[in-house]
Amino acid sequence: MISLPPALPKFEKIKRYWDPTKDVHIAQILPGEVYVTREHEIVSTLLGSCIAVCMRDKINRIGGMNHFKLPMPAENDLSTDNTNYGIFAMELLINAILKNGGNKAYLECTVFGGGNVASTITSDIGGKNLKFVLNFLKNEAIPIIRQDTGHNMAQQVYYHPRSGDTFSVIKQNSTLTKIKKAEKRYLASIASDSNNATIEFF
Repeated sequence: MISLPPALPKFEKIKRYWDPTKDVHIAQILPGEVYVTREHEIVSTLLGSCIAVCMRDKINRIGGMNHFKLPMPAENDLSTDNTNYGIFAMELLINAILKNGGNKAYLECTVFGGGNVASTITSDIGGKNLKFVLNFLKNEAIPIIRQDTGHNMAQQVYYHPRSGDTFSVIKQNSTLTKIKKAEKRYLASIASDSNNATIEFF
């Protein structure tokens, strides 16, 4: 078995494995997770209405990916650093790159996701996620070199931070069905929270 490349501090728990078809290690992140690396490895995630931002320092060749579900919690619930929310996931991604040798002046990114995969959800979570992240990146003056968003199908995203290469694969209906169910369960889990009463779904 080919040994895993070293993980940066605080990212050791992310699931990684060797993919013989791509001849590279892959770090598979889940919703609410972030992974940053300077090694020769790919970061991947599966998206529906969520957003994944692939970001790197193009000179120092360090970067990574996040995956968040909603833009931000209610105004009175900003004490937590829950990276299911974009406001925290973006800060963690940027800070981890800078802390490990990156320079903000050299950052660039690609944005994926923000789809409308659950047609019974009327609040356009994907659209709100996309609006949030585009405004965030504009305010931070971080250029977007590619944007692949707004699909009505699930996307498996792959990113190689050292080279900046990205690609995505549209998944079959069975995967889309699983994502729809997962997104409905997540939204239902926060429905009873009065702080999120402005979220419309079902």
